[in-house]
Amino acid sequence: MGSIAIVGVEDATGTFSEYSLARLKAADVIVVTSASGAIAAALSEHGLPPVAMSDLGVWAGASTAHVVEALVRLSEDKDVAFVSAGYPLLRDGFVTGLLDRSGSVVDVFPTISPLNVILMAFDVDMTADLDIIDARSLTPTVEQRQSHLIVTGVDNRMLANRVSERLLGCYAPDHTLVLAADHGDGGYELVMSSVEGLPGHEPTHGSAVFVPPLRATGVAGFDEFVRTIATLRGPDGCPWDRAQDHLSLRRNLIEEAYEVLAAIEAGDDIGLAEELGDVLLQVVLHAQIAADENRFTIDDVVSGISEKIRRRHPHVFGDAEAGTPAEVIERWDEIKRHEKVGGGALEGIPASLPALMWAQKISRRAVGVGFEWETLDDVWDKVHEEIDELKAVEPGSPEAADEIGDVLFTIVNIARKHGLDAEESLRATCRKFISRFEYMERVAREAGDELSEIDIEAMERLWQAAKEHAIEVREEQGR
Repeated sequence: MGSIAIVGVEDATGTFSEYSLARLKAADVIVVTSASGAIAAALSEHGLPPVAMSDLGVWAGASTAHVVEALVRLSEDKDVAFVSAGYPLLRDGFVTGLLDRSGSVVDVFPTISPLNVILMAFDVDMTADLDIIDARSLTPTVEQRQSHLIVTGVDNRMLANRVSERLLGCYAPDHTLVLAADHGDGGYELVMSSVEGLPGHEPTHGSAVFVPPLRATGVAGFDEFVRTIATLRGPDGCPWDRAQDHLSLRRNLIEEAYEVLAAIEAGDDIGLAEELGDVLLQVVLHAQIAADENRFTIDDVVSGISEKIRRRHPHVFGDAEAGTPAEVIERWDEIKRHEKVGGGALEGIPASLPALMWAQKISRRAVGVGFEWETLDDVWDKVHEEIDELKAVEPGSPEAADEIGDVLFTIVNIARKHGLDAEESLRATCRKFISRFEYMERVAREAGDELSEIDIEAMERLWQAAKEHAIEVREEQGR
């Protein structure tokens, strides 16, 4: 197993300190963000040819997870030095990602003190609760578990053992912490450990320990929300959240999506904001489950959809042209087909979709490869043909079920030819029917009757009255 060193350059001119240059010369591979620029040129002048992130298959705009994965993979059999202008530790999650994925030591050059490297490497918010305490004075409280805690002066193994014992009074034995130990050559090494594992290390004079909060405390944005879900899934989190997996949460995701639709259709902005939050919870929870199993992270989710959206909108982010929504959809489908080279045109359409939506997607994909009626009249001819076939079979038979499916599928194509969404059209009709039927029930009760007790002629009169009432309401709303 190799190693990873992070070397920060104080300015963009490519000037290295004596200690940093010595560390770079000891590395097997030197990685830079870009092959062009002052840093790459300065390295070459020192006889240290760098490797660009693009050479590792990591392009500009890649997520932190992708950068970390590339460096960890490279360090499996090499000593790697990653060089960046300014301070490379400010990329959110970079150092913690390296420590977590490599399971080894990460060196940092140059730095002034362990406190300096901890504050920068872990992007500690100085406006949030932060306790900095000397190892000899450490007496942690339960309340401090909610704060960032930095223990300075952990100069030897005896003090490390004392710090561990004190922390065990408030933290779980496997609660994560990071030891920043002085190299003695101008840099510090960062080692991820645990409260009970701290005595197993050999800290040097001036070392410090960073203990992250036990729980996230004020939710301020997306990153904090992600940390909140990670806490729920963590060792000291919620038993229900820890017990979930992708399969157990399937129904929750479907239910939350339908509640979003209900809020949209009701015109309820407050409800919509709440329901969108519930959907976001499902997305982040699924991503955290995957992250816990080292499969992918929320960064991969966001990076993937961002790249996909840019790739499928070349008329916005490239030189292509698309002047109408129909042209955008056509180009979108064409790009998707090219992305799935080797697969069938209908491959990848989820069979779990509602039937009308499934039929629409199947139809659109088939049309994309030229399987299409020439005119709307041709589709109408097919509808009448399918209706005739339905009339010819025995009612309620398996053949009737088959023919009803054919009629419905062809009607979906009528909607597509009209540029309409069959699913939304049917949902609108369902809402319209409910509104009229409830009007019939209300008017019947006002007359002292129950709808179930009147004859069909009376029902028909109420139905026509409901239609007229709906027209009046629309006209009133239009004024």
